[in-house]
Amino acid sequence: MKVGVIGLPQTGKTTVLNALTGAHGAVGGSHAPAKVGVGMVKVPDKRVDFLVELFKPKKVRPATIELEDIGGVFAHMGASGQQDGQAFATARDADALTMVLRCFADPTVPHVLGSVNPARDYARMSEELLLADLCVVEHRLEHISKDIKRAPAAARENLQVELDLLESCHAAVEEGHGIRSVQMSSVQEKMLRSYAFLTLKPTICLLNVGEDQIEKPVEGWGLTGFEPAPVVMCGRLEMEIMELEEAERGAFMADAGLKELGASAVIRRCYEALRVRTFFTFANDEVGAWTIQAGDNAVVAAGKIHSDMAKGFVRAEAVAFDDLKACGSLKDAKAHGKVRLEGRDYEVQDGDVITFRFGG
Repeated sequence: MKVGVIGLPQTGKTTVLNALTGAHGAVGGSHAPAKVGVGMVKVPDKRVDFLVELFKPKKVRPATIELEDIGGVFAHMGASGQQDGQAFATARDADALTMVLRCFADPTVPHVLGSVNPARDYARMSEELLLADLCVVEHRLEHISKDIKRAPAAARENLQVELDLLESCHAAVEEGHGIRSVQMSSVQEKMLRSYAFLTLKPTICLLNVGEDQIEKPVEGWGLTGFEPAPVVMCGRLEMEIMELEEAERGAFMADAGLKELGASAVIRRCYEALRVRTFFTFANDEVGAWTIQAGDNAVVAAGKIHSDMAKGFVRAEAVAFDDLKACGSLKDAKAHGKVRLEGRDYEVQDGDVITFRFGG
């Protein structure tokens, strides 16, 4: 899972990335166009802890989220210049976007738009994303209108379906609603996937606040009605916490009045927005946690581990995590009939513990 971190210059994007991942990217300056900083965050999951205690593996492979600090997306704002095509291309490659909104005041770091106003910044950045998608839609409409006239009858029907869908997208973008607002079937959604529209991607708002603003309600920033709800975090403070030894972080968080780190909230929002499910494996003395989309079948899940498993898929032996925990062991789960034999079309459920059988 890849999540792009975007925001206006001087909003603390790199600080936020460091806080979320424990990375050590240089802060205090603005990225050069298209420069990308990358960090990985491990997904905390108490189910993994139970499986480690149960199976006592030599290795543990937790689920991870890759966060990309994408500089240059809005670098032109506040100054003359055009959208950075490469930065937008990088953002299009992400599965979801985290939009960092500056709430903290710092006279030594002037705001690119002159004042701190996260609601205004969100609106301006949303306009830029809409404009980027509008350019893609109009370019494709221009070409498809020409292609449909000279295409053979069989291809013309598919092109007409795509044309109608893109015209709906065009209308939505022009009205400022974004492509997420377009009602479409799963088939139509797949048709649009190659365009990687920015306003079709799930977007999480992250309010980067000062230490004195941590407990301020979200409503106080003029940002209400968002789905999913914005994440509030003090990037600078949490970056300092991540630089401590893990055993020392709890006491520091308690002193700061933090119940959890921002990374946990961001992970939850990403999972909810992307409709992600987690399944688990124990093989070759390793417990693994793997993420798939809701609706993915057993073959797709097997392919997340290795392409050979998907190609040679025979069956999946699956047990629900809650059933395994209640039984206390895999042996007892089998004895109580909780381990199921599933075929290639089985829709993997969140929490399934699976052993894949496959041929060479």
